[in-house]
This record gives sequence, structure tokens and C-alpha cells, in this order.
Amino acid sequence: MQRVTIVRYKVKPEAVAENEQLSHAVFDRVRRNQPQGISYGLFKEEDGQSFIHVFVNLLDDNSNDVTGLPEFEAFGGNLSARCEIPPDVTRGSVKLVDCYGFSTVEL
Repeated sequence: MQRVTIVRYKVKPEAVAENEQLSHAVFDRVRRNQPQGISYGLFKEEDGQSFIHVFVNLLDDNSNDVTGLPEFEAFGGNLSARCEIPPDVTRGSVKLVDCYGFSTVEL
């Protein structure tokens, strides 16, 4: 199976910059590590405080390539204190049927 995780939350106005800084550190590490078969994106909604993380692992049913990083631990360490609305997590063990824009893997 493969893994899809979607996390949505809203940070306090004074925590937006810190949240983005901590997120960028995670992405910088992922780029350096270059794990195969994953896609990971961070989106900010129009209100400027709400964030959506989308993680896809096309090779395995886990998120260790991101959640196992010390930078991710630092990001998550005080997330609840930064939040105005706590994280809503949707996680699924899935099998990709079709796609566009993901790294090429055999279906």
C-alpha cells in the first residue's frame, strides 16, 4: 500500500512567520535527503493563517521520510501552542489508480 496524509490547521496571527520558518526547515532537509517516491507540499490559504500539508508516499505506507526528521520534530514540538485551530489529520493507506504530476512510478 501507499500513504496519503492531509493535515489542515490555522495558526495564530503572531505565529505565521514561525510556522513558515519551521516548515521551510523540514522542506530544506527533505530536499537534501531526496527520498524517492514521495511528494510533499505546503499550502497557505487566503486568510494567511491556515495551512494545508499534503504528503504522498508512492512506494510505502509510511511517512517516515518526513516525520522521522529532527526538523519535523522541531516543527511539531510546539504546533499546538501556535494553533488557533488544531490540526485535522486525514491519513490513508491507499493504492494509486492514476495520476498526473507525481514522480513517475509503476502503477
